Amino acid sequence: MRDTYNTYKIPLLTNRYFSFKNLEEVLEQLKGHNIHSEIVGKSVNNNSIHLLKIGKGDTKVLMWSQMHGNETTTTKSILDLLVYFSKSPSSLFSSITIFVIPMLNPDGANIYTRLNANSVDLNRDAVNLTQPESIVLNTLFNTIKPNFCFNLHGQRTIF
Repeated sequence: MRDTYNTYKIPLLTNRYFSFKNLEEVLEQLKGHNIHSEIVGKSVNNNSIHLLKIGKGDTKVLMWSQMHGNETTTTKSILDLLVYFSKSPSSLFSSITIFVIPMLNPDGANIYTRLNANSVDLNRDAVNLTQPESIVLNTLFNTIKPNFCFNLHGQRTIF
């Protein structure tokens, strides 16, 4: 089982901390893995918010991670999972499309804090939509119209 895991594991994902710079390095490594990547917005500090997409099916799943900048566990897990998916039979993704925002809060990730650069908890901003990151997520939700959503959180230092 460990051999299988090592086949898909991204070597860069070993540290507790996972910054915006780390994400950009991983996104470079994912090029050529049948994972479409695009910038869908900017954070308070003008860092890019990326959307990754795999699949072509009608059932749409939207996932977002690192809404809290210090919750890196799911970000690293979802990136490894995308590598696994990219090496899976293409028939797996004929009926499903997975959209992933791997790091919704790049500013918080850079300083390893729960809050964004305006000291706002994005998880508490879903209704008021006062922050650019929250607006990006809301816009994607309304554009993609997903069948399923996953707000992925981590265990911070318990990993």
